[in-house]
Parts: sequence; C-alpha cells; structure tokens
Amino acid sequence: MIHYVSEILIVSNTKAGQANLSRTERSRMIRRQERFRNPLDDHLIHLHKNLYISQSDPLYYEKVIRYLDANSPEAHYNLGQKYQLKGNWKRAFFHYKEVLKTYPSPFYSAANRALHQLNEQQAAHVAKLSEVGAVRKPLLPPLMKKLLIVLAVINLLLLLVFALGGGAVHSSVSKMKAWDVGREVTYETVEAPFVLYISEQTPQAELEKALHKQAVQLAKDMPKTSILLYGVVTQDSTSWGKTMRLTHEDLIKQAIVVATYQPEIDDAVRIRFLNAAWKEHQPLTAIGANLVRTALMAYSRDKGKVPERLDALLQDYPGNYLSYIPKEAGSGSNAVAEAYTGGGGWVYNPQAQTPEEMFYANMAGAEAVPYAPIHIEINKAEHQLKLLAGNQLLWDKPIGLGQQDSTPVGDFIVTDRVLQPRGKTASSYGEAGLGLGAIALHGTYDDSSIGSNASLGCVRLSNADIEQLFPFVPKGTAVHIQAAGWPSLPARPASPPDVLQPAELPHHDESPEHVIFHWLG
Repeated sequence: MIHYVSEILIVSNTKAGQANLSRTERSRMIRRQERFRNPLDDHLIHLHKNLYISQSDPLYYEKVIRYLDANSPEAHYNLGQKYQLKGNWKRAFFHYKEVLKTYPSPFYSAANRALHQLNEQQAAHVAKLSEVGAVRKPLLPPLMKKLLIVLAVINLLLLLVFALGGGAVHSSVSKMKAWDVGREVTYETVEAPFVLYISEQTPQAELEKALHKQAVQLAKDMPKTSILLYGVVTQDSTSWGKTMRLTHEDLIKQAIVVATYQPEIDDAVRIRFLNAAWKEHQPLTAIGANLVRTALMAYSRDKGKVPERLDALLQDYPGNYLSYIPKEAGSGSNAVAEAYTGGGGWVYNPQAQTPEEMFYANMAGAEAVPYAPIHIEINKAEHQLKLLAGNQLLWDKPIGLGQQDSTPVGDFIVTDRVLQPRGKTASSYGEAGLGLGAIALHGTYDDSSIGSNASLGCVRLSNADIEQLFPFVPKGTAVHIQAAGWPSLPARPASPPDVLQPAELPHHDESPEHVIFHWLG
C-alpha cells in the first residue's frame, strides 16, 4: 500500500540540502522505472519508506522536519513565518533560531531579520499593555481563589449554626459531627518562661518548695498559661528568691533546674534538675577518660591486645604506661567498675571495640565523650610546649632547645617514662624524663637554659614543670616538634587538671636505678 501525501522539494546550497535533493530525484527515477507507475508520481517525493508527500499538504514543512531533514533551514523559516502570523511568538522564535544553526544558508539573513522584528513587536506590545495597566499578575492563583471560597462557605455555615443553635462554636461543631470512639483532644496553651534566681548553697528540698510555690502563684496571675520557671544560680545575694520574666535565651543554658506547671491539663508542678554539675566537670572528666584511653591504645599496640585489668598499666618501669588512674571529676572517685551503674568513678570493658566504649565515666551522659588522645605540641620558634587532650589545653610551658638548631623537627612517641633518670651523672636529666628515642623531654637544674638554645638536642623544662607534666603524659603519647606555628588554638579547662590526681598514689617503681639513659642532653 502506498500513502500519497504532498510533494516536497528542499532547495539549499548546503551539503545536507544537496543530499536531500539528489535523494528525491533518485526516488522519482525509481518510481518512473516501475512497470505500473501512478500518474501522480511526477508530483510526489519519496519521503520515508512507503511515504510520499506533496507540497500542497498543510503540514508540508512539519513533515519535512520530521521525516526528511530535522535541520532544514527552509522548513524552519517557513514555520517561523507561519507562527509569527498566528501570533505565537514563542514557536516563531524557536524556528527562527533553528535556521541560524545552519550557516551558510539562503534563509540565514531572513531569519535574523525576523528575530529582530519579533523582538521589536514584543517590546511594543508589552509597553502598550503597561500603559493601559494590563500588565499585572493575578492577585491570587486560581486554586487559591477556590480554596478561599470554600473556607468562606464553611465559615458562613458555622456562623449560621451558631446563630440558630446557640452556645459556643465548638459545642455546635460537636453536635454536627458524629465523633468516633477514642477521640483525642489537644489543648494549646501559651508558654510563659520565667527565671528564679537562687543561691548555690540552697538545699534541694528548700529549692523544690520555692519553685512549686512560685509556679503556682504565677499560674494564678496568668490563667490558661503554661508556666516555665528556670532556676539560675547567682552570686548576687540581693537577687536570691526574685522571679523575673525570661528575656534572654542564654539564661536557659545556665539553669540547673526547671519547673513546669500547666494547670489546664495537669495539677502537678513538674520539677526537673538539669545536672549542672556534670556540665561543669565535663571537660575534666573528658581529660581523665582520654588519659587512660591513650595508655590503653599504647598498651594494645605494644602487646597486641588491651589488658584484662587496668592494673596492667600501673607497673614498674618500663611497664608504667600510667602513674595512676585519675579521678572522675563529677564524682571525685577513681574506682573502676565492670559495668555501668551511674554511681561514679569509671567503667572498663576490655571486650569493647572502640576506646569510647572501652573506658568511660560511670556517670549519666559521660559515655558519649569522644576519644581525643593526649599529645604534645612543641614550637621551636617560640620555645614553647603545649600538653593537650583533644581540644583541651592542659598546660603550656617554656622550654630550652638544642644548640645550633640541633633539636630535630618531626613526630615522636614517648617510649620511656622515668623519674630521676640516670645519665652520665645523677643530675643529667633533672627530676623526670620522657624519652623519645635519641632525645627526651627532661628536667634541668639550669633554669637559665629555659628559653634559649643550650642543650645538645633534647627539650629542657624546669624541674617543677616536668614534674607537673609527667603524670599526664602516658607512655605512647605523640609528640610533634615543629619549627614555628601552632595547629590550633585550644581551650583551657576552668579547673587545673591536677585536681584529677588521687590523694593516694599506687606503689610502683618509676625510677629504675639500674638503667643508664643516653639521651643527647
């Protein structure tokens, strides 16, 4: 079966046009050579498979683009003319721009002029509409208009029911609706936050009584309001017992207790303490936890596994990974439990997979303290040493360095922890030393060398400073020595870390008399 549509002939001086023309001529020649030739063949062009087209077809140029040549400049130009006459400027723009994609072509200049003409017509049209005030966006989308109409009708119906039936609107609605069993009603109230200033010495029972009394009084003065009363400690005795409206959100962070009273739905005043003591001690607790975790990780690297008991970290030199188990700051205890109880001290679980789960404070919330190893940063240009636990600065100390820049830069590990280390003489390395291999961080009896380059390569500290640092530097601590600059600006905890030291220290020997050290000095 043969479909006869209108004839097409593309005239173009492009290679694509010549190819199309030759193909058309070949299709006509083939048809003429057939035995049973149709009389209409002279006016038809073979377009696609068994499809033939005539130029009188109304969709002539569309079919050219679809079946013969999608980039035909002639077809796109004529379609642009067609849509321009119809006022469809968007489609006209599209076809004119398609003409400009083929260069050179007989229709290139004409399409370019047509585009300029369209731009001028569009600008003139917009200006004309602006003059008569026709260019304006609708105030509301059609969907919004319909929604507002529906809401207005509902409101009118509710008012009508209220007017005819009497009573409150919510009562009328309840009568209209057949409520299902088990309905849930929520009453929305306005919250009113207040601050009650208290003394840190106020007993808990007395504080609870004051919060309850004040919350009930505020609810009487402000009916149908949810009262939030925050207890904030102040040192100003003239403010104790005073209640003020909360005007600054930062005061909530300082509160140690909050009382909630919602008389519309609950007769009880709910009082909740916010564990302000834990927040205060959290930095020190984190330091204590990471001190032990650092030693545990060093022991695991040396032995291939963590110890079954923490006592393995508190052995005679060279097994003195730690000098003691620090106190947990919140409870003041350094007792170690096998499982969490919340009773203070620490929890040690050697079967855990991460340092955070292996050792943590036996206090609510403390198990979330992240692992941040103890480490030392040394700045040679400033002759300064900093002992850190994560982003907490324990101490910064002045130091002495090697002559002629002999103190090396790089990364080191504390491999020896020694009290009264022996060298060529008993006083070679001061009161304590932290060995890094060929060099050490050690004390000195020559305080004048601190801040200068007088050693043979070691890092010197005053005896008082090295004795203070020594218990907080576990075996395995990383030491980074650099020429200048600091990697960060760490924060210092509110209380000094030495409050973590227990009153009674374990008995193990950290002063090996039989070992002679050969650090550079």
